Amino acid sequence: MLVALALTVYLVVSQLSRIAASGLDDAIDADSGVMGSYSIDTRTTFGLPQEVFLQRALASLSGLSQKPIPYVIGYEGIRPECPPYDQLGTTTVRFVFNSDGTAYPLPFGEALPVKTKVCLAGSAVPGRAVYGPRETARNRWGDGLAIAPEYQSLAALMSAEPRTYRFIVTTGERNSTPELRTALSTAFAEDGVRFGAPNVSNDFLITRLDTSDQIRAASQGVKTIFAVIGWGVLGLGALGLLVSQLIVVRDRMWLFGLAMALGARRTHIAFLVWAEVALTVALGLLGAVGIAYLTQPLANAIAQSAFGTNAGLLSTGALPGLGLGCMATLMIASAWPAYRASSQDPLDVLEPKVG
Repeated sequence: MLVALALTVYLVVSQLSRIAASGLDDAIDADSGVMGSYSIDTRTTFGLPQEVFLQRALASLSGLSQKPIPYVIGYEGIRPECPPYDQLGTTTVRFVFNSDGTAYPLPFGEALPVKTKVCLAGSAVPGRAVYGPRETARNRWGDGLAIAPEYQSLAALMSAEPRTYRFIVTTGERNSTPELRTALSTAFAEDGVRFGAPNVSNDFLITRLDTSDQIRAASQGVKTIFAVIGWGVLGLGALGLLVSQLIVVRDRMWLFGLAMALGARRTHIAFLVWAEVALTVALGLLGAVGIAYLTQPLANAIAQSAFGTNAGLLSTGALPGLGLGCMATLMIASAWPAYRASSQDPLDVLEPKVG
């Protein structure tokens, strides 16, 4: 029962920790940017065709990025022709693509009136193909409107300004600017010389998107506290099992001594003790699974009210942590009792000492 309760508390705490940390990390990423993310902006292709420029830039940056690299093509100086966007004046229209050239899944039409439309080059773009980045997303995609890529030709007809290019790279590191500059300079060095821009790195503006390092540190602190609570309860359960097993070993020392006197090896004795602890842990695991199954509705209700998601005590994601907790309990509770039982001299048990 002690092992079952300890494993149950560990399971509940670890799952709630995972949910809380995931929700907190998502909120931080949404408000402050993904950790180690950068935007790379440029207005020149160094005389290269657009497709060649994009392919070479993506190839040079892919080795530094932990995630696929979306890119943005922007058209400046565009004035939408029909209400309500004619009131915005001149704006920038952007088109966002995945690294393979397919459309990036932006939330087009989100929070826009049903009949919203944008008129470009005499054609109406429906609201379901328009995305107005909110303040938290502007750092990533830029100001202005994002429109579905199938309407890119309309924007090209309305803009006389050079196209702008932006690449979103996620290195996961706090200062990857030198590496990014080196990669781009290497990729476009020869083209820059031919184009009359020998210092290629000056043509790329690299900006770190993620901020709020202090909030991220606080988030890591929350994860650490949850981990300490979970492993602390599991450790107390393992120590309780250790103490009880030491008492059992002390009461059975005569049996172990007799067994070794009759030819049993020390490894056999250690295995007997280990097997008994393993059986106890296995029964405790079954008890923890049973308790988790019975209390899962309550845990889900608590998780829904606090985090907006189910606790998932018996989900596949919880099984590796539960297995690791069982292995830790088994190692803590069996190592010392097995050593004590197998290191005993049979004569100390079978022959009383004369003092």
